[in-house]
Amino acid sequence: MARIIHRNCSLLHWLRKTGMSEFPYSSAATPSSDFASNSTMTSSSVTFASVDDALDSFNRMLHMNPRPSVLKFGQLVNSLMRMNAFQAAFYASKQMELAGVPHNLYTLGMLLRCFCKLGRVDFGYSVLSKVLKLGIQFNDVMLTTLIDGLCKDGRVVEAARLVHKLRILGYQPNVYAYNILVDGLCKVGQTSVGLELLKNMEELGCQPDVVSYNTIIRSLCKDGMVSKALDVFLEMEDKKIQPDVFAYNGLIHGLCISSTINEAMELFNKMVDRKIMPDTFTYSILVDAFCKEGNVLGAKVILKMMIQEGLIPDISTYNSLMDGYCLRNELDKARKLFDFIIRGCKPTLYSYNIMIHGYCNNERMDEAEQLLNSMLGNDLTPNTITYTTMINGFCQAGRLNDAQKTLKKMTSEGCSPNIVTYCTLLDCLCARGQLDAALALFQVLESSRLKPGVVAYNILLDGLWRAGRGDEAREMFSKLNRDNCLQLDTRTYSTAINGLCRQGFVDEAYELFRKMEGDGCLPDGGSYNVIIHGFLRHKDPLEAMDLIHEMVSKGFSADARTMTLLIELLPKNQLDHPIFQKLLSGPDIKSHKIGSSGLSAAATAATQGTC
Repeated sequence: MARIIHRNCSLLHWLRKTGMSEFPYSSAATPSSDFASNSTMTSSSVTFASVDDALDSFNRMLHMNPRPSVLKFGQLVNSLMRMNAFQAAFYASKQMELAGVPHNLYTLGMLLRCFCKLGRVDFGYSVLSKVLKLGIQFNDVMLTTLIDGLCKDGRVVEAARLVHKLRILGYQPNVYAYNILVDGLCKVGQTSVGLELLKNMEELGCQPDVVSYNTIIRSLCKDGMVSKALDVFLEMEDKKIQPDVFAYNGLIHGLCISSTINEAMELFNKMVDRKIMPDTFTYSILVDAFCKEGNVLGAKVILKMMIQEGLIPDISTYNSLMDGYCLRNELDKARKLFDFIIRGCKPTLYSYNIMIHGYCNNERMDEAEQLLNSMLGNDLTPNTITYTTMINGFCQAGRLNDAQKTLKKMTSEGCSPNIVTYCTLLDCLCARGQLDAALALFQVLESSRLKPGVVAYNILLDGLWRAGRGDEAREMFSKLNRDNCLQLDTRTYSTAINGLCRQGFVDEAYELFRKMEGDGCLPDGGSYNVIIHGFLRHKDPLEAMDLIHEMVSKGFSADARTMTLLIELLPKNQLDHPIFQKLLSGPDIKSHKIGSSGLSAAATAATQGTC
């Protein structure tokens, strides 16, 4: 007992030093005589029709003479918490103490949970402090509740510090506390620290369980570290901790995300062989993976297995299959499945977005629009993705007016466009030469809560140059460079260089080409090809050879357009130059639809004087 008192005093002293010992209200209430015996009290509760009904009962209890036991008050507070009425539960706890109803460990534990649910973990500390002042040994539930509250509030470092302090003072946090801490670390991107804690748990006197390993495996897979997750899985088996369906699901999901579906299927078969039954999520993961690879037949085989095992596919399973059909442009099959979903279960917004995206990609805009209008009949509201997909579809189909109408409808419905929405329409307006409309839309973007990014500026700059409005393009580019308000990228410079070359300002373009590296933007293959085009078109083609040498030395290659210009404009005796032959073997040429063989034939014909 003396050891417990000393330990409690040490922790209370630490809480006071950190400013966490002040209770949000105080009274002269003393602990219940059955305080210790009630520390294992069950969380039984009574049922009320509403929060008001529960509070009415509470107020009647306060005025009874004699008053009901603290157990009855605790049950009522617990009922409020089961209704997620945490503010009301806090009010009831406060009134209990102010009225002189003594708390016990059970009611204080609920109060601690209440503070954590309300996002007031600092008051949660004060509950712990109050328990210590009363000289009572708090239980594991209170500790895990406080650690969980800290982690959910993003205060993971503080939670780790609390666990460390508890250990120093002789308390032994249980596996639930460590699991919460591991999960908290993983959720704030500290998976490696969580893994280190997992490895140290045994040394800290706590044996990890299957949940400990599942948390790390899931987080490693989410971070793309599937190989490391496999190592942890094997370590788990070596320690004789039997992996459950959640462990397999985490790893199968990770393997599918990393496009190693064959390994995922091997693990799935291993899981079945070990009599660990896959659940709906397991099958849904595999259906989605097969569909993303374009293997709808494989996905249907998995779906059939799922149904044979007596599992009912959920909406996410059907969504994956529908998406697979759309990826293969099998829209009629996708629509048939969509109609089946409507008859069998409620489609989600994602279901509609998949189908609308499929129609838009295939320029079947009337059907996409019909589907958009039918969403409201199913109590679904189109979101930014829905409208942006529609706008992109109208733009691809050449229906610019409909795209603009959709943007107006979107904003009138209270749905905010994002930067992708604006860029999609900007690109279409610029491509069709409607620069005034594009500039007007750009002003709307600038006046919105969104800030135009480099992509939006690149689209507008390219449109201005192509429309022959070079002065406006120069002014915009100069302003961006001068104000240093945006990190310009390679495309920004390449667009300006290309625009200057088109208007015959090759020397100015060359100066900008040399300046871009000094501005912290390294030229890429596209930048070199653009300036070389300008030299070949507007200067002596032989002057372009120095740039070609430089481009090749940096590992870049010519595109098909550059090669065509070289063949047309260079003297015949230059076409058998080693640099030219090296350009012919470049990856950009090999992948281009013209083909390296066609260019080689043209070059050979030119050297022989037949081209």
